[in-house]
Amino acid sequence: MKRRFVALALLGLACNRTAPGVVQSGEFGVFFGGQVQQLKEITKELDPTRQQHGFRLTFRAPLPQDIAVSWEVSLPATDKGGPRAAIVGQTTAKAGQSVLDVPLSFRPSDPLGAWHAKVTAAGVVVIDRDFQVIAPTPQKKRL
Repeated sequence: MKRRFVALALLGLACNRTAPGVVQSGEFGVFFGGQVQQLKEITKELDPTRQQHGFRLTFRAPLPQDIAVSWEVSLPATDKGGPRAAIVGQTTAKAGQSVLDVPLSFRPSDPLGAWHAKVTAAGVVVIDRDFQVIAPTPQKKRL
């Protein structure tokens, strides 16, 4: 019985869809059709009109007060080792908001490979996930 409880507790920790506090859910992926597709692979698309990635926080209720939101997106490790480069940012989710969308963009210099996204809201980690950035498929030339 004790083992079953431990297994269920660990399974609950592995799910990153619900966070304690004011955030009901956090999603990181590609914005598409009003939703966020949490893909394991995200194409490195430089044109934001073709594809937009980022994260969405859905709050349990409209926020009673402003809260701090910060993120760190770690790029792949270099061949030389050492610390990974990261893109960091912060914003404020305003009182009264129910949802916060934060779009991000790829830069031409961003490498392909294993990336990691971590988002914190009101001091609580609400997104902590790995994903792969892959090359776009070549477009066929029109005749």
